[in-house]
Parts: sequence; structure tokens; C-alpha cells
Amino acid sequence: MNDTMKKILIIIIALTFVISAYSCGTVGTDTEATENDEAMDPIGFLPYKYGIVPGDYIFSADSGSLLKYNVHDGKTSHLCPDPFCNHENENCQFTGLLSRSFASIGNTVYYIRQDKITGKGTLFSFDADTAETKIVYACQGKLTNVYSYEYRLLLRVTESSDSSASSYYFWYDTKTNKTDELDARYIPGNSYIEEIRNDRIIWSTLNSDEYYSTDLNGGDYKEHDYGYAYGNYYTLEPENAEDGRTVYSLYATINNKNEKKLILKDVGPCIFYENKIVYFKSLPYNERKTVHIDENGRSIKSPYGGDVYVVNPDGTDNHLLLHTEEYLIGMTSDSLHPQICGDYFGIIAGHFEEGDNLLEDKLIIANINTGEFVVTHE
Repeated sequence: MNDTMKKILIIIIALTFVISAYSCGTVGTDTEATENDEAMDPIGFLPYKYGIVPGDYIFSADSGSLLKYNVHDGKTSHLCPDPFCNHENENCQFTGLLSRSFASIGNTVYYIRQDKITGKGTLFSFDADTAETKIVYACQGKLTNVYSYEYRLLLRVTESSDSSASSYYFWYDTKTNKTDELDARYIPGNSYIEEIRNDRIIWSTLNSDEYYSTDLNGGDYKEHDYGYAYGNYYTLEPENAEDGRTVYSLYATINNKNEKKLILKDVGPCIFYENKIVYFKSLPYNERKTVHIDENGRSIKSPYGGDVYVVNPDGTDNHLLLHTEEYLIGMTSDSLHPQICGDYFGIIAGHFEEGDNLLEDKLIIANINTGEFVVTHE
């Protein structure tokens, strides 16, 4: 698998979304079995563990502010509780937060603010239910990044002098308030965290041209590893369909061996979560429905329809999870905030407005076990 394909894989399988209308879904029903001639031996399969503590919300950065989506009723609101705040100026405590400057554990959001004069960083917590803000950790260096895994936060600090700058990472336990610095032997200064899952930290170099993984303490270095060091990994491989489409098939490589097994054909965007794969099917051209007529009279059709499927990682129990009339766009590409909350996960939907602009303004929040879902709304 070449570097380009690896990067595509990382983007596609990572499970930010946006807002609008409400709808109730229906429970999924069984469809035909998987297209495999032979099911993959599931022995040795490693479920995708994201270390996410369940709560009642999915949190997302949107235009420099933070939003919260209620997974039970789809209600969407700014995390900032001030009714008079426009969430755009520097007085808003959540303005300007980027992907690596906030994390969540349950219904609590942790975020970084830096002193404009000294550059020193402070980690704050915000309870989404009570709107209570607390100072969690004050740092003498420049606190730049925060990541969550289970009940711990991984923090990156940069310290500068007149001649040089250096960075280090440490864990902060939100239950005990204890800190534990990472082993820095395998973490060069130009490395960044892509995601944390399966008790592994996946790192990339500054230009994302090289990936490797370590354990949660920074040790057990695995070169060219995307976090699959102890289980199966999957690839999406392009093929040419009879109607001229480029379609993708999903293959599993068993326990890092050269043996590959076909899991799915004609697969569109997909996400891995715990012991399930959720995916769209890429429809043939003659089965695609028109969702918009552009200003030149051309039809814009949905490549996936409104069906969402789920399958076991070994290719068994492949069935329809839900159907929606919303225009499905894809899954999130933000591996640091995979839009998962307990049994709930998000799917990007949207609509066309005048001028042929596609707005990715809805998040379908679905239950991975029942197929019941809501569509976000204000």
C-alpha cells in the first residue's frame, strides 16, 4: 500500500459536522448477506477503541466556535452560554479554538487559552450541563495541544529560549490530577498526533509524510504503523465499474500478513467504530436520484442514496441500518474528534441552496445498534 493510499485510508476511516432540521428515523431491517464468497476468519480482529467516555453530546468546532449536538433529540447550540455573545469576538471563551486545542470527556469540554503577553497556557474545563468553568492546569510553558483518551488528557507544551525551542507531552489524569510525562525517545520535535485509538498513539511528521505509532507511554515504537500493529488493517482499493465509475472495494489484511480478504464491494464513505463498520454504497449511475437541478439545467444526483449499512469487521451480518430522505454527503475526516458518543455516531448531510451552493449543514446522529436517528436542528 503506497503512502497516498495510506493517507486516504486514514482520512476515510476516521469516524465535524454542522446543523439544522429535526427528523425521527426507523429501525434498520435485514438485507442480503455480504457479497463475500468466503467470510474472513475473525480470530485476531482488533476492535476500534477510541477511548471516548460517553455523554449526552457530540462536540464540534465550527467557524472558530464550539457547538454541542444533543444525541437524544438533535438540538444544536453554541457551547458558550452567554445569550448576548455573537461567538466571534475575543471575549467569547470558545472563539478561535482549533481541532487540537480542545477535547471532551463525557459532558465536559477541556480547552486551552494562552496569555497574549506571556504566552503561557492554561487548561480550562467547561461542564456542558451546568455551564461551570474551572481552571484545570496552569503551565509555565506554551500549552498548545490537548487530546483525550478515556479519563486522561494528553497535553503538549512548548518551551522557548533565546536560541531554541523544545516540546514535550504529558498525561493529565482528570480523576486523580496526577501527571505523567511521555517517553521522548521516539517523539522528534516535528511530530504531531494524528489520533489515539486501540491504546496506541498514531504520530505523523510535520509534512505528514511518515507515520508511526507508540504505546500510550511513548514507548513500543512501531515504524510505518497506523495503529494496526496488533490486529487486522483495512484498505480501500479502486476498481473500474462497467458503467465507467471508479468504485472501491474494502479488503482486510489478516494480522499484518500478506493474505487479503474481500469485505465489501462498491463501498462509499465508511467509518470503523468498536466492532462494526458503517458505510454507504456507491450506486450505479442509473440508480441515482436527482437531488438538485443547477443553474445550467444539469441534474445533480446523489451517489449514495439514503441508505446506511452496517457490517461486522469479518464481513458477516451485512444489513441496512437506516434509511433517510436527507442528502448524504459523507463521514467526518477529523480523526481527533470522530463524532462518536456511546452508541451514537454522526453522518454529514446537507442541501443545495440558490446559486448551486452545497451546504453541509446537518448532522444525522444515529444509534449504531438500533438504526434510530435524529437530524440536528437549532
